[in-house]
Amino acid sequence: MTSLFICRRPLCAHSLIILALTGIASIGISSAAYGQLARRLPPRGPSLRNELPAKMADGVRNEVIEPIPLTAQRLAEAQEGVAQQIRDQVEAFRSDVKQVFPDEIDALSGTSKWRPEDRAALLKAIKSIDAAAVYEAWLEAQPADTTGAERIARQTAVKRSFLALEQSAEDGKVTNDDADALREALDKLAPTEPRAADLTQALAPLSTWVQIQGILDAASPDSAAIGKLPTGKVTIIRNPNLSLGTAIVLAPDTVMVGNRGRGGVAITKGNAAEALDLPVIADEPVRDAEGSPVDGGVLLINPSNSGVTVSYQLNGEVYRMESGMSQRLQPAIWTIEFDRGGAMGVSQYRLVPGTYAFTPTETGWELYKRRYDVTIDNTRNPHDFHFVVNGKPLEVRGGHAKDLASLYPIFIRYDRGTGGELVQKALNFSGTVEVGINAADNLWDIFPEEGNKKRTLEVEIF
Repeated sequence: MTSLFICRRPLCAHSLIILALTGIASIGISSAAYGQLARRLPPRGPSLRNELPAKMADGVRNEVIEPIPLTAQRLAEAQEGVAQQIRDQVEAFRSDVKQVFPDEIDALSGTSKWRPEDRAALLKAIKSIDAAAVYEAWLEAQPADTTGAERIARQTAVKRSFLALEQSAEDGKVTNDDADALREALDKLAPTEPRAADLTQALAPLSTWVQIQGILDAASPDSAAIGKLPTGKVTIIRNPNLSLGTAIVLAPDTVMVGNRGRGGVAITKGNAAEALDLPVIADEPVRDAEGSPVDGGVLLINPSNSGVTVSYQLNGEVYRMESGMSQRLQPAIWTIEFDRGGAMGVSQYRLVPGTYAFTPTETGWELYKRRYDVTIDNTRNPHDFHFVVNGKPLEVRGGHAKDLASLYPIFIRYDRGTGGELVQKALNFSGTVEVGINAADNLWDIFPEEGNKKRTLEVEIF
């Protein structure tokens, strides 16, 4: 602590009585961090005018992702695009799934000893793509061969399901039931045909596009309810045909985001802002603060964690300051005197401009000068973060950090992404605050870090 001189002498008990303040200019900071001005009891002398806060410059807007409007034309184009994706997927799937269709020549090769009418019945059932008829025809000829009957019947069921899916794709009317029917047919065939299990896996992208088609069919264009990113856990459609950083809100609980260059189509659950590679933090941000910043003179603080009231004299006048309170003094020559407690005696200091905090120590109360060093951590954010300190617009580049230092608590103002009034925070500590998206409303905020630990949403698999 910097001091011009220190002296110790007993402090008379009567001097601890709260006296009137005469001729001392003091301004309190009203904020969540500091509480009210130190009390002067009983009031006496002329009332003092509060200094008007200095006008602060407007900060640059911090952009949040604004979804692409879902117009009727854009919705129609998206629906046609998905329909074409489904047709392409079905066409690509055809060459692989044909390998497990029933083969007439192979099926008949083992029926040379069958009666002609039994062979004819089997051939007719295969051509009709009727799995039940195939099964019955096979057992009619070979009652004991249920394994053979099931294998060829299941192959027939796969063919029938695929052809139905193919026709629906041509008509632009594929449903989840179409994809599920083919998947079920392949699953039943898999125990006797290993290739069927691989085909089930290959069917996954097609099923995803079919789900997307259903979501688009239920979407309403130009809805006011889908003009901004929804909060909370929503359905995320990752579209490889859209560029990174773009989003289209399809419903209050469904968002399509660009995934180009980051993998194939997928439907997941999560936070929309996080899906757009923004740092989403599910934690309490730095609290809002009121009042004006201190940029000169002396600021006295009794921290809220002290839990007790301290008494002291300023230039001979006595004050009592409760925990969580503060007192701001205009630039002048100030001498402070306070009882350290018990038999520890009295301390007296000449105060130079800066911030001082009453602090309990092993040798009683002490007054320590503070310095505030804060790092604005924007390393997880790809976008620049704009803010205002002491009326000066500043920024920290995306992927970088910026250090701030002051003899007084740092008041920072910034736009949360609304383009409206700036919020104000009091950084009355030294440490790091991280720039991130508040999970509660998907707007920008700053969050105190603990041990330089980055906070994000907890991973939820389902």
